[in-house]
Amino acid sequence: MGAALSWAREVVPPKSKFSVNNIPDLAGEVIIVTGANTGIGKETALALLSHNAKVYIAARNQPQSEETIRELKDKTGNEAIFLKLDLANLKSVKVAAEEFLRYYSLNSPETQLHVLINNAGVMFPPKDLLTTDGYDLQFGTNVLGHHYFTKLLLPTLISTAQTSPDGKARVVTVASSAHLFGSLDFATFKDGPVRKKMSPQSLYGQSKYGNIVSALELAKRYGNQGIVSIALN
Repeated sequence: MGAALSWAREVVPPKSKFSVNNIPDLAGEVIIVTGANTGIGKETALALLSHNAKVYIAARNQPQSEETIRELKDKTGNEAIFLKLDLANLKSVKVAAEEFLRYYSLNSPETQLHVLINNAGVMFPPKDLLTTDGYDLQFGTNVLGHHYFTKLLLPTLISTAQTSPDGKARVVTVASSAHLFGSLDFATFKDGPVRKKMSPQSLYGQSKYGNIVSALELAKRYGNQGIVSIALN
């Protein structure tokens, strides 16, 4: 099946057989959603809070995140927790993971993380923009930042899976049908002559392809330890 046909089928999917109303009570579930201060992540946080999950909104913009938290509390009666995370800065990613583990260990007798939703991302930024560590902004934010954040929290996810009733912990990565037009070229992860020849659209497709590679590899390596890792459009 060609990429164009696959893309067309994903753009017009069949009617969903599952709705937000089908989500069970999530009391006791601890979930981090990156980029949950706006867009898809915000709607995800709304659904999760509506079903009593403990939700961490991991994002860079603190004022906007705090406004989102107030808005979601008004709608659901449940209050999310802000976790400062800049995915375009690997030092910030490490600090965020450490802060989560520190905060939660102080507020729970046992650190748990049932679901990590890798949602935050950038799309078609000016091509001259790079991450703090010198990576292409789209690849660095969409793929590398999430990969590092997941890696740092992986021991907690594995330990949670071992004590969860279903023996599972989940990592959900938001990709895109744009992956159909992407591939991975190591020469373009940082700036250089090869990257300069690529369009922002191609670099975005590469990042979404990278999301899927990362999600599938995580499932392959840690599925036998209870990690359910999937990517979605």
